Amino acid sequence: MRDLFQEIFSSLQQNKLRTALTGFAVAWGIFMLIALLGAGNGVLNALMSNSGTMDHSMVVYSQYTSKAWGGYEKNRRIRLDRKDVEYLEGDMFAENVDQVCPVVRQTDSLVYGDRYLSVQLMGLMPVFREIQNVELLSGRFVNELDVKERRKVIVLGRTDAEQLLGAGVDPVRLVGQNVKVGPFSWQVVGIYKSDESMGGGMPQLYAPYSTVSLIYGKDNEIPQIYFSFKGLETEQESDRFEASYRGVVNGHHGAAPDDENTLYFWNRLSSSQQMDKAIRIIRTALWILGIFTLLSGIVGVSNIMLITVKERTHEFGIRKAIGASPASLLKLIITESVLITAFFGYVGMVLGLLANHIMDKTMGDVPIDAGIIQITMFVNPTVGVDVAVKATLLLIVAGTLAGLIPAWKAAKVKPIEALRAE
Repeated sequence: MRDLFQEIFSSLQQNKLRTALTGFAVAWGIFMLIALLGAGNGVLNALMSNSGTMDHSMVVYSQYTSKAWGGYEKNRRIRLDRKDVEYLEGDMFAENVDQVCPVVRQTDSLVYGDRYLSVQLMGLMPVFREIQNVELLSGRFVNELDVKERRKVIVLGRTDAEQLLGAGVDPVRLVGQNVKVGPFSWQVVGIYKSDESMGGGMPQLYAPYSTVSLIYGKDNEIPQIYFSFKGLETEQESDRFEASYRGVVNGHHGAAPDDENTLYFWNRLSSSQQMDKAIRIIRTALWILGIFTLLSGIVGVSNIMLITVKERTHEFGIRKAIGASPASLLKLIITESVLITAFFGYVGMVLGLLANHIMDKTMGDVPIDAGIIQITMFVNPTVGVDVAVKATLLLIVAGTLAGLIPAWKAAKVKPIEALRAE
């Protein structure tokens, strides 16, 4: 075995350019595969991060009728009320509805010191946090006692708190402080991680439902109902549920039973399914591109091995003439192919992982201002070591197979023909 390796190394040293070109093709193939997958994973993780994790929740918005019915003209605004909330909370939809939260909104000004913002004050129930997966950074969320006692307390988004305090000031300092919303003073009880993709980019303040309803006179109208659902795993099931609830609401408000314009459903499941489909397509495309890049390295190994066999035909003839077996020639060429692909494949894998690490440090989790919202282009742009190792092993196996054809040709050559070769 030692003699075999010495012979292979001697052959590689005598053909340094050929070895270098072969190694570059192999290393480049695995490097591009890992770097491409890492960048793709960064983009996909960012897409999932920016889209949120509220896959099993819906928001119902009231709209206008599109048909005349029951003595009413069309284009009449449907105003959701407490009864429509009770339908969701009752036995009628208990099989599919989990938690329900009515929401009222009021646009007003938020003032702290000499700074102010135009904001959207959202009156909601404590369960809103679970439905929307609100992540608190400091303090607490609206609780049942706040709603019962109609306290003037609010939960601010981190971005809004930073704008009120100025650059470089920890937004947590606002917890416990009083701010003005409209003509009233409110106490900040918590800071949440802002979701600027909601509300068209307008800052959102969370406050007790009862307080906002009382101050702004919104007891008789609920513009939005948030709720989490269960048992709706397909788009068809979601459509049936929406149609059923819309029919109940239409009957309550005197709209045509088949009027589909009265309510608008923002179904996170449908959005999530579309996102999952897009992610699968992108991931498949990345693997196809990466594999074709890998194939270029494998083809390079195969071509180089064919050239190697052709150049050494005379040598192989002498070997066979003095008693070398076809199996020994097979072992010689295949071992050389495996060594080249294994060594340079490992180099390409290490460089690919290093490139992913650099991408993660320089571009990972860096927010980009896109106007009314901030988005993240890369989140954890890396490839697992297991994936990198499997890809490298795949390259080694493929390199072995690539060297098998020229090795087989070398083993079959007749000594007399090989000795005649130039």
